[in-house]
Amino acid sequence: MWTCKNLWKKLAPLARSSSTLCRQNARGVLFNNERRLPLVPQAHMSSGTPGSGGDNNLYYLLVGATCVGGGFYAYRTIKGDKERYQERINEIASRPNKVVPEQPITEAPGEQAAETPQAAEPATVAPAEVPAPTPVEFPSHAPYLLIGGGTASFAAARSIRARDPGARVLIITDEPDLPYMRPPLSKELWFSDDPSVVDTLRFKQWNGKERSIYFQPPSFYVSPQDLEKVENGGVAVLTGKKVVHMDVRGNKVTLSDDTEISYDKCLIATGGIPRNLQVIERAGEEVTKRTTLFRKVEDFKALDKVSRDTKSITIIGGGFLGSELACALGRRSADSDLEVIQMFPEKGNMGKVLPEYLSNWTTAKVKSEGVAVITEALVKAVSFKDGKVEIKLKDGRVVKTDHIVAAVGLEPSVELAKSAGLEVDSDFGGFRVNAELQARSNIWVAGDAACFYDIRLGRRRVEHHDHAVVSGRLAGENMTGANKPYWHQSMFWSDLGPDVGYEAIGIVDSSLPTVGVFAKATAKDTPKAATEKSGTGIRSESETEGTANSPVASSTPEPPPVPEQKDNYGKGVIFYLRDKVVVGIILWNVFNRMPVARKIIKDGEEHADLNEVAKLFNIHDD
Repeated sequence: MWTCKNLWKKLAPLARSSSTLCRQNARGVLFNNERRLPLVPQAHMSSGTPGSGGDNNLYYLLVGATCVGGGFYAYRTIKGDKERYQERINEIASRPNKVVPEQPITEAPGEQAAETPQAAEPATVAPAEVPAPTPVEFPSHAPYLLIGGGTASFAAARSIRARDPGARVLIITDEPDLPYMRPPLSKELWFSDDPSVVDTLRFKQWNGKERSIYFQPPSFYVSPQDLEKVENGGVAVLTGKKVVHMDVRGNKVTLSDDTEISYDKCLIATGGIPRNLQVIERAGEEVTKRTTLFRKVEDFKALDKVSRDTKSITIIGGGFLGSELACALGRRSADSDLEVIQMFPEKGNMGKVLPEYLSNWTTAKVKSEGVAVITEALVKAVSFKDGKVEIKLKDGRVVKTDHIVAAVGLEPSVELAKSAGLEVDSDFGGFRVNAELQARSNIWVAGDAACFYDIRLGRRRVEHHDHAVVSGRLAGENMTGANKPYWHQSMFWSDLGPDVGYEAIGIVDSSLPTVGVFAKATAKDTPKAATEKSGTGIRSESETEGTANSPVASSTPEPPPVPEQKDNYGKGVIFYLRDKVVVGIILWNVFNRMPVARKIIKDGEEHADLNEVAKLFNIHDD
């Protein structure tokens, strides 16, 4: 029957074209002679003379063949259906317990009903349950779609809802957790006295107040399946799902399970992935499973367990994360037999950020916490021998340990760039966006993954909590039509325990010229005292709203500043210069002065005497 069907497809166009040709020839003759042709005798038309007689015969032949083929196809189809129907009836009739053919899916309940009359009533209910639709776990469309469940996404969601109270916002995250803040994972959680902290994820801030790492409790969010139904909109979080493809033209994304969700406006806040050393990646499975790349809640839980079950942990990396974890684990080692080692290629802790003298002072501080610090350490090879991880350095030194924590930086997560056709910056990494954090007309990027244009300092990419808050908030505002450029200088902070901390803003690079102005610290010049005063442990939450239109220096008499005092850097201000203009500032144990620092960078002026500028921070006040 398929042969006849194919024959019809091939012959039908030819038949139609032949008929059309005959009619066109006839009309053409009439118009060309401008008179009606005499009727041709019937016998003459069928004579088959050159002209149109042969075409008519071919037309009749094709039509006839088509009819025969169509009839044969219909006959075969009806006959086949009849045979299949009879086979089905015979198969049903051959069953031990016959079931009504109209309800074949109730065979099992039918058998139970035949055995026990009491089960007959439940059996009649079963068919009604089978066709019930499967509950939808998430909406097929979201007016505001936020990819990533970190700080930037939550800040954007809150900003969108503030400007559009009825907005429906869907956050998609590949993590199993609701949006949470990351800083406590390497800071306060390690200093908690609560043995259940890994389960509760609640901690005491330096000011003694307790809070959770989660921004909001589960009751704050709308369930994804109800997002389209709620009257006043809301924020829903789809956890454990990863966006693997973006169709920018079709305004939709594809999840790892091939589910598609469309959107009107989209934010990419995918954050980053911890980098690893190639020598560790090539070292084999035994080394890999004894290595932690610290980033998420599950990494904190895993490292907490390792610190209680092993004898030695080596941290590779001397930046913010590596130094914070070293101090935290070192403080814990005082109550156990845990050996904590930190190694990095620089001459001192945070050597890429702090000037050398302050980096050396910080290294001494880390050592005082019980950490064995190995400077100028370049890892050459890593292997597993005799139940220990063996780290060989290029200068020949060998370190044996039970576990490695690789804290060597962050790689922005830009996997969606290829499918979405978005540009990745070749210098800084991350999605390249404009000053409004916009990558396309309806796509924005915020947080660690955004390489944005700073109208004051040029193109940048920042990997800090406060930047995630600021950029997420701005992206959310622009998604609702604000059209604001990124002008706010975000800050970042790091604490080496409750006694030493600093806040920074702008470009802080130890390769730049610096000027430091220091003073003697007092009991109130600590992170703990700062949070007691501000009432919050996440300092960016209190300072990002602050402004400093006209900073005023202290009215009390001030002694002359003594820059770079010998081993006495209790508190102070470090200015980073580029072309004699301040582009970055670190406030060392000086807190709640960030609006002043922000205004200095925003003004972009050249200062003849930075000692006078330092007075604006009141560092000599007792």
